[in-house]
Order: sequence, then C-alpha cells, then structure tokens
Amino acid sequence: MMKKYVPKPGRREYVTFLLLFAEIILFGILEPNFLTVDNLIRVIQNNAEIAMVSIGMTIVMLLGGIDLSVGSVMGVIAIVIGYMLQAEMNIFLIVAAAIGIGVAVGFLNGFLVAKFNIPDMIVTIATMNIWKAVIFALLGGKWLTGLNPGYGVITRAKIFGIPVLLLFIIAIYALFYYFLMYRKFGRYIYATGCNPQSANLSGINVKKIKLISYCISGGIAAFAAMLYIARMGSVEMTIGSDLPIACIAAVTIGGTGAKGNGKRGSVIGTLAGVLFIAFLKNGIVILGIPSLLENCFIGSLIVLSVLFDAVTGNQKSGKKAKEVTV
Repeated sequence: MMKKYVPKPGRREYVTFLLLFAEIILFGILEPNFLTVDNLIRVIQNNAEIAMVSIGMTIVMLLGGIDLSVGSVMGVIAIVIGYMLQAEMNIFLIVAAAIGIGVAVGFLNGFLVAKFNIPDMIVTIATMNIWKAVIFALLGGKWLTGLNPGYGVITRAKIFGIPVLLLFIIAIYALFYYFLMYRKFGRYIYATGCNPQSANLSGINVKKIKLISYCISGGIAAFAAMLYIARMGSVEMTIGSDLPIACIAAVTIGGTGAKGNGKRGSVIGTLAGVLFIAFLKNGIVILGIPSLLENCFIGSLIVLSVLFDAVTGNQKSGKKAKEVTV
C-alpha cells in the first residue's frame, strides 16, 4: 500500500547526471590533467566525508527538515577519536564510542524537533554552535596530529586498481538506496515527507520516523569522522566548518527538494550531486581560480537548484489546475 509514496527516478536526477557529464567534459578540455586516474582518485578521497554525510542529509531533507549541525558533530567525534587513539585504546571501543556519540547527538536533535515541534533549522543551528564551542574547548586552539588508526588502510588500499574507499562509498549508497526504496522504513520516510498528516492518519509514527532519521544523520557523521581521521591523520579547529553547505548543495543539486515533500529525491541523485560538487571544487583548484569563489559557486548552485524546483513545480501545478478547470 505504501509503494505509491516511493518515487521513480525523475527528470531532476537525469538533469544532474547530464550536468555532471558536461562538467567533466568541460574541465577535461580546459585542463588535460583533470581526467587523469590519479586526479580522479584524489577527488574521491578528498570528498569522502561529504559523500557520507550527504546520505544522512538526504534522509532528513526528504522529511522537509535540515541538519546544520553535522559538521560540528563530525568535528567533536573526530577529536574524541583522536584522543582515544593517542591513549592507545582498543579500536573497537573507539568505533563504538564514535557511533554512540553520533547517534546520541542525532537523538537530541530529533527529540527537540519531533517532540516539541521546534523548527529543525533553529535546533540544528543551536546544537551546531554548542558543538563548535566544545571543539574549541577540547582542542584549546591546538591541533591533534600523528593519528594513525588501524582501519586507515581503507583510505589507501586498492582492489584490482580500484580504491577500497570508492568501493566502500558505493556499497553504503547501495545499502541506503535499498532501504529507502524497498523497505518499509524507506517508504515511511517518503510518506512522511509527502504529507505528514496523511502519514500519521495511515498509522505511521511520524515523530518516531523523524527521531530515527536524525539519529541516522548523527551516526553517519560519526563514520565520516572516522574516515577523516584515517585520511588526514590530524584534527584542526576548523574541521567540518564547510561540511553542511557542501552536503546541502549536493542533496539539492541531486534532486531532493529544498522543502522535502517526499515526492522527489533519492540517494542516487545525491551521489550525482556529491560528484558534481567534488569535481567542481577540484576543477576550481586545477584551473587556478581563487578558492574564495568556491563557496560563491556552491551557494549559487543551491539557489539555482531551488529556483529550478520552484519553476518546474509551478508549471506542474499550472497544468493540474488547467486539467481540473477543463
């Protein structure tokens, strides 16, 4: 019965993949080194955290919400991991602690949003600033360096010339695609995002779905923190500061509406959006464009994506109105 809430890949996702293809061709023409294997691998490695966190952001935005705290959450968890590594604690304990903190923080966000109906933007801005203060308190203006977790091999190893990190990201996206498209929980997310009142009347615990979604977002931020430590081997004060805007851009460019609606969007579109943002950032560096313009480009893309959704949405509404009139 709930299958009607699960959208098929739409024009929006196809547009994103076409833009991605055009971007790759354009940068490849402007700079031949852009299409080298080493550069493509570097792009994947440098954007692993964005790719991971964007999954959680997709789920939250499908519900019509947003999570601006993910960057600070990732930062706090990375610092905790760093101190635990310096103390030479068991790696399984470190992983468990990281995931536990991420889920707990997500639970706090989800509880405030679902239980008290506080706007998600206000909640996550508040918790973002709280965790930024925690980052400063934990680091005290210093860096954590020389970190070498045992699982760090995932960011460097290859299987038949293919980076294990790439295979890992593809596997995570495939897993969440399966759960969102073919499992009951995924259908509940789309149903809740499409119409919370109708979903509630049909027996879906809307508050529980929102709570779990924010927990997932926090848990994924923990995995991103682990990848960051493995990739960088250090933690600095500004960790995660640009992460929320990059993830929101990837999700909106990938086809998930800025207002959710549950009618459109998938992790496949988000993956295309992540790659588009990743190659854009890389192309800016290779072409020698000032890095200060990077956020300008990303912000502009978000606005254009929202405008595209608004225009196409209005056109569809107009067609439906004409059909009703006729």
